[in-house]
Amino acid sequence: MRDLDSSSQRALAACSVWLRVGFIGTTALAVGLIRLFDGEAGSLVLAFFGAMLAIASWRRAFTVLEHAERASAAGLYVPAEPSARISEAGRARRDPKAFRYSAATRQGAR
Repeated sequence: MRDLDSSSQRALAACSVWLRVGFIGTTALAVGLIRLFDGEAGSLVLAFFGAMLAIASWRRAFTVLEHAERASAAGLYVPAEPSARISEAGRARRDPKAFRYSAATRQGAR
């Protein structure tokens, strides 16, 4: 359960970062529009990229939050690296008889 809590906290922190980036994009959009009404030349580009940054980051924040909600509803914890690979690597270090099956070992067994 403790892993699930830390996973939720990481998801909320990531969502917070994406929302802050979206706020920066919205601010760039507002500054670009204000400069556009003042007649400055490069303001349309600033407004466009600010809007794109805001939209992309808000979508990403929603995706991160939705993924965390699904994982917590199902009671799942998704580690950064699959546990099967971790346990297999640890077993291979502890047990010298444990080895991967490959075509080379199959030919040697004949």
